[in-house]
Amino acid sequence: MLNKPVYHFAPEKNWMNDPNGTLYRDGVYYLSYQYNPSGSDWGDIQWAHATSTDLINWKRKGIILAPEYDKGEKYCFSGCAVENGENNIIIYTSIGFEDWAIQKHARQKFAVANRDFTSVIREEGKVMDEKSQPFKVLEWRDPFVFTYGGMKYLLLCGIVCEGEKQTNGILLYKSKGGSLTDWEYVSVLFTDSENIIECPNMLVSDGRYALIYSTITDRKVKYVSGDFDGERLAVKNRGVVDWSLTCYYATNISGSADGKNILYGWMPEKLVGRSSPDGTYSGCLSLPREVGIAEDYSLNIRPVASVESLKKDILPISGGIVRSGALAAEISFRTDGNAEVRISDNVEEFTVLTVTDDVLTVRTKSKFDGADLSDGIMPFTAKGGIHDFDIFTDGSVIEIYVDGKDVLSTRAYRVSRPQTLFSAVSGKVTDVLAVTLGNADIR
Repeated sequence: MLNKPVYHFAPEKNWMNDPNGTLYRDGVYYLSYQYNPSGSDWGDIQWAHATSTDLINWKRKGIILAPEYDKGEKYCFSGCAVENGENNIIIYTSIGFEDWAIQKHARQKFAVANRDFTSVIREEGKVMDEKSQPFKVLEWRDPFVFTYGGMKYLLLCGIVCEGEKQTNGILLYKSKGGSLTDWEYVSVLFTDSENIIECPNMLVSDGRYALIYSTITDRKVKYVSGDFDGERLAVKNRGVVDWSLTCYYATNISGSADGKNILYGWMPEKLVGRSSPDGTYSGCLSLPREVGIAEDYSLNIRPVASVESLKKDILPISGGIVRSGALAAEISFRTDGNAEVRISDNVEEFTVLTVTDDVLTVRTKSKFDGADLSDGIMPFTAKGGIHDFDIFTDGSVIEIYVDGKDVLSTRAYRVSRPQTLFSAVSGKVTDVLAVTLGNADIR
């Protein structure tokens, strides 16, 4: 019963992690991702690739960026892709075979991809190394390019070393003369005294800016938002992109057909003592999310509209209960005040959502050996007691969207099919709608 997700993008087999090089061009969404072609554990990291025209149905295209072992490259870590005339430039973190290479000897390399990424060629002699900033940086990784004032800027994460002082931060660089392979250091754009940071993205929306980043220490995706002037970000708001416990991480951003920003995120498995639920694959992507910045500089987050294409049958509800064994479904409802609901319930295995004092707590009961059953806790951005929920279940994946502002993703591994898809256990729960979802075409 450990069903692999059917409408969340996942590899056919083996390990995947961070989405990389996301780009929308010529009506096609291009997605790369960290991939291990050798097994379902982390290792032998390369870039695999996929394409889509609607962000739901995907075609896997195989490896596009593999380590150049003969040149001392061991891994191709995360990075981005940027349009450059008829071609695209890939910028990625290159890891060598040196001792402590990941921590101390990372460098940023470049490759040229043709328009549709069917050909990728390394830029020989082009590299960003420790000479690229006026101080030593550890854990230097994960390039991301964005535009401000018609100019290209580059973000990189790292631990800035100034004498004995070490600061976790996001570094800012500016293109020299419009080049995407030649960058000059500008500033330390953001620091975090408590968390080592990785996977920085800059969201640009309605003249506002949000710096989205992942934190190694507490495994969260967070943001700080405000006004950017080419050197500094004047922070106006901050928050959490997804309140997941360990199963939403390492985001990337692309444009879209209608000019919106699309946020991609990796969903690791939520397991104890193992990487894969069945030994054949590990990890998937969340549903791609439309993300914008509101007037108060908070984020608006919702799944892409094209998920509507998967809808099949509206399920009957009686006495606040939807009796169905559906493993792929969308469930929407409203709560007013304290409430509790269960989803995907077969008495011995279920997920419980509890709303109390404007806080959502999510906990799962499972008979699967290895399931991590730790609670997820999310404070609501919108206060006042009334909350609108939109929940997507897909095999082991559960994504919970609330009020268009907050998200909590989790995993629920079950050994038996549920008997009840949804039930209102207590409190005022109204406007319940449950719809089965079909399989995406992912091949």
